[in-house]
Amino acid sequence: MAADVEPDHLVVVLGSSASDCVAVIKDCGADIVFNPFWECGLGGSIRLGVERAEEEGADAVLLLLADQPCLDSQVIRRFLDRANGQNDLIIAARYQGVLGAPMMFGSDWFPQLKNLEGDHGARSLVRKEAGRVEVIDWSEGAIDVDTPEDVASLNR
Repeated sequence: MAADVEPDHLVVVLGSSASDCVAVIKDCGADIVFNPFWECGLGGSIRLGVERAEEEGADAVLLLLADQPCLDSQVIRRFLDRANGQNDLIIAARYQGVLGAPMMFGSDWFPQLKNLEGDHGARSLVRKEAGRVEVIDWSEGAIDVDTPEDVASLNR
């Protein structure tokens, strides 16, 4: 779905089970980046993705998670439309009263994103800057698939 919206600007960071994932996404035109330190947490994957986006001259990054099955091109388009080329923006989805992924950050935030460590992801930055965050309500964002039981529940 992300490849349908911005096919020339898609970076996918892979860690665990990367070889299985490559087989599925290799034909979507994504720039695939491997995170050899994926066990250290999401922060490293964000850093690698932001570094690649900087190399490509991006003015913003939209952080998407593969475990949100309701994510579609309409949700992605809402973020891209709201961004409007602003380098200082932060946009986050809101579901079940929390701010979470997807999250979009203008290039002014790239240094902070590259300094994330561990498994905290960008949510810590969003919490710290809560007064500046624009919000996109997306209740389906609360649905995520982390375990085989989650898959079974989703399929019911």
